[in-house]
Amino acid sequence: MVSALATLPLLRQHIAAEEDLLTVVVNARSRVEANLALGILREKLPEKVLVAALNLREVLDSLPAYPCSMAVDEAMLARVSGLKKIRSAWTKTLADDDGIALNVTTAGNFCFDLVLEIDGTTYFWTPSTADEDIVNPGLLAMLLDRKALLPAVIALAKDMGLVFNPRFYMSLDDWNLDHLQDSFEDLQSLF
Repeated sequence: MVSALATLPLLRQHIAAEEDLLTVVVNARSRVEANLALGILREKLPEKVLVAALNLREVLDSLPAYPCSMAVDEAMLARVSGLKKIRSAWTKTLADDDGIALNVTTAGNFCFDLVLEIDGTTYFWTPSTADEDIVNPGLLAMLLDRKALLPAVIALAKDMGLVFNPRFYMSLDDWNLDHLQDSFEDLQSLF
């Protein structure tokens, strides 16, 4: 995880050049779509940037999809994470960035959703098109711009007692070999 997050500055530097296609690589639920976008981007961007995008994709895909069951109950989560109950959500403002608040709606050991407040704007972690995107597309720019955000979301998932073990790739070939079968099956299902 540390290595995958360490490559985010490289991705930040190049995101403006091909934002739409990089967004598909990072956030498309379909590996076929991600692979097609990756194929186009291979001619336009350095491999290091594309590998950084794939590693971010793996980090996001390894985080829980909400709603989900937690390995701890809400009282334990609040104690471990430093969350405070405000109305119907458990909330925490980040110490590293006071413009960001994490809000978790829970019942017992069940988490309904993660809601992020960033500079007064609310974002649900779960996208409205959950079958198409991994996370809310509006959050992608925030995850790159706000350095404290992604580590805080990862820490929250760990505090929930959930397994967080993303794959880490060193090259595009590593990713292609790892996902070749899945991409082929996804492509076959289209026809």
